[in-house]
Amino acid sequence: MSTQTSGKTVFFTGATGYIGGTALSYIIGSPAPPKKITALIRDPKKADLLTSLSLAMEKGVELVPLVGSLEELEKVRDAAAEHDVVVSTANADDLPGIKAIIEGMKLRKEKTGHRSLLIHTSGTGVLVDKAKGDYPNDIIYTDLNPTPATRDAPALRSMTELSPSAPHREVDLAIIEADKAGLIKSYIILPSTIWGAGKGEVYDKGLSNSFSDQIPTLIKAGLDRGRAGMVGEGKNIWPHVKITDLGNLYSLVYQKATQQNPTIGHGPSGYYFGIAGEYTLFGATSRIGQALVKNKLVDTKETTPTTFNEEELKKYYGGSTYMGTNSRGVADRSKSIGWKPKYDQEDDLFQHIDSEAPRVAKEFGKEWKVKKFTSAY
Repeated sequence: MSTQTSGKTVFFTGATGYIGGTALSYIIGSPAPPKKITALIRDPKKADLLTSLSLAMEKGVELVPLVGSLEELEKVRDAAAEHDVVVSTANADDLPGIKAIIEGMKLRKEKTGHRSLLIHTSGTGVLVDKAKGDYPNDIIYTDLNPTPATRDAPALRSMTELSPSAPHREVDLAIIEADKAGLIKSYIILPSTIWGAGKGEVYDKGLSNSFSDQIPTLIKAGLDRGRAGMVGEGKNIWPHVKITDLGNLYSLVYQKATQQNPTIGHGPSGYYFGIAGEYTLFGATSRIGQALVKNKLVDTKETTPTTFNEEELKKYYGGSTYMGTNSRGVADRSKSIGWKPKYDQEDDLFQHIDSEAPRVAKEFGKEWKVKKFTSAY
């Protein structure tokens, strides 16, 4: 049994989700994992799955399920008050839940005299525009310090330039203000379009969801309408990251933040983009079209995506044109602390789509539950 833990205790939300399952696994598997992780789990049937994880046993990490939900604010507050670190992966837009976490962390500081750490999951959806698939843009944000424009490159933009009304921003700003007030130390990780099947014990045992959101939703829409679809002309650009690369970022931020003399930035200097590369919506949906036809999942030989009509947007995305936005950034700060994503090419994502289309079709079939787009990215 490993004795090389960080000595910290962690309150973890979102362990049963796609991002959360990987973040949990990678933090447990890190060189100096927590000595104890208390995971908030809504489904009591999954509590035993959590405590049975062999990786935690091998690493000497105690896993404790806390049955409940983020809506149980007092329970969330009290759990946050009892731990050194909070890792939030459940909901990027749950302001009441984050306020309860911050309140608990404030109580802990009053008791111990030390600020506890919050590693929160936001998303590059905070960077979006209103392109509706009609155009790309050259507005690029950095998670570090902006650099001036040169002859060959436009100026990079700062996170401080974002509107308070941008997606996820209300929660992010509440966290930053708590850090500025000296109540907590915050580290905000912003994943982009995440791809790759969730792999590992948490997924094999059924504890966590192994499917991402954006690409599978586009595949499901293609299955349902009989042809790949897109918002507008699909000219917009988004960043992407493989789930395993993202797991490494969570592990790295945890390690750097909990070491004895941390040098990693927090608060306004604590944004960490999970961005490895970029793709266009047209490129991704074209590859989906090819995969649907190749695997005979639709009754057409047409691989070129067509534009979602108004009714389809309502059906698949609650009427939102979110998937037609541009979201562009560079992970300067993430890479400055040692993050080295392995899968940074557009073709890495496209090759994944080839295998993801039949996996989604097998799991969900053509009859799938349509819902409003509620991406965490």
